[in-house]
Amino acid sequence: MNKKQNRVQSKLTHLNASITLPASKSISNRALILKEVYQIKTGKKISLHNLSEADDTHILKSALEGNQTEINIQNAGTCLRFLTAYFAAKVGSDIIINGSERMKERPIKALVDALIQLGAKIDYIDSNGCLPIHIKGQQLKGGNISIVSHQSSQFVSALMMVSPLMSADLKIQLTGETVSKDYIVLTQTMLKEFGFTSHISNDFEWVQTDINVQKTDIESYTIESDWSSAAFFYEAAMVAEEASITLENLRLNSIQGDAKIAEWMLGYGIKSYQEDKHVKLVKTNVKNAALKNISFIDHPDLAPAFICATAGAYLPFCAEGIYSLSFKESNRITALAEGLKKLHYKVVADENSLEHDGIPHTFYRNEIIETHHDHRICMSFAILSIMLSEVVLSETESVQKSFPNFWEEIKKIGIRRS
Repeated sequence: MNKKQNRVQSKLTHLNASITLPASKSISNRALILKEVYQIKTGKKISLHNLSEADDTHILKSALEGNQTEINIQNAGTCLRFLTAYFAAKVGSDIIINGSERMKERPIKALVDALIQLGAKIDYIDSNGCLPIHIKGQQLKGGNISIVSHQSSQFVSALMMVSPLMSADLKIQLTGETVSKDYIVLTQTMLKEFGFTSHISNDFEWVQTDINVQKTDIESYTIESDWSSAAFFYEAAMVAEEASITLENLRLNSIQGDAKIAEWMLGYGIKSYQEDKHVKLVKTNVKNAALKNISFIDHPDLAPAFICATAGAYLPFCAEGIYSLSFKESNRITALAEGLKKLHYKVVADENSLEHDGIPHTFYRNEIIETHHDHRICMSFAILSIMLSEVVLSETESVQKSFPNFWEEIKKIGIRRS
């Protein structure tokens, strides 16, 4: 049986548009957990504004608001980590968490082990270290624990956010090379905004949190637009001949670490300007000393768009520090390498890096690029239609996970699917 061909086509190389980005999924998901923790601690409710419409956020919100005895988190890794910690720390909860087949392959054991050290009651239902799990919530004891942090920073963030519900302050020793440090800093920043104190050592060897509430007068919290989603429009600007794109409701001095892409893109002639509440990015004719190697250890979500952007601009590039990409919605290292090879680039990849030569060695003939139902793989390759006029993807619906309006917004820069 022939696979369905999802054609993504573009006729524009001069881009001029104003883009409405989704609300930050990372901030939204943290805000939902912290809202619940704050209410348990203080008895007061916080209203959230501009909450993400992404599938992951809907799953998390539904799980927190419902009275289910079993939750299917589908392929949402953030939901798995945050909900596992939350229900383990919520007194009286009794719930089973299950997920997709891919989700059953993604790491959870390190977090479960840490929670059990803190007194959690969590049992594996089928096989050790994998979903589904059965959680019976009770007050955790706090104290000192250690956790491996080279697979996902979300293990650390999950523990930090539920630590105010513990009976004593928590100190987490981080072992291994910590990935996505900026997301741990984001969690620390949001804890403070919700009235909780935490400290991170300068060398990221430990994180310490305080169970006391410092502020009890918080009534509302507004979520920023998403810098991780902005990356695809920086990719579009790099691939296009000319670009002037406004990203609405975005700040260069964001609490999101992925705002780093604005700095990196300067080296490729993409300048970013703050205009009132919006960021405007403009492609100039001058490419400064382009960065041929970048470590994405603290910004893994930027890697797919950046790798495809450099390929589409015919610039050789090496992405380093991408070990954690193999634990995402797909093995993104493999997915990116496969896709670029179908576009006839020479690619060398291993467990922590991916390098391409920036040269498509023969004409792309509409081979189907497999997205592995991974939203960031889908969006990254879709943008390359600007350079290729058309790409064919195995599916186009996975964008719902983080950017539900992606196909509507990229129409503004001339990209359509059929």
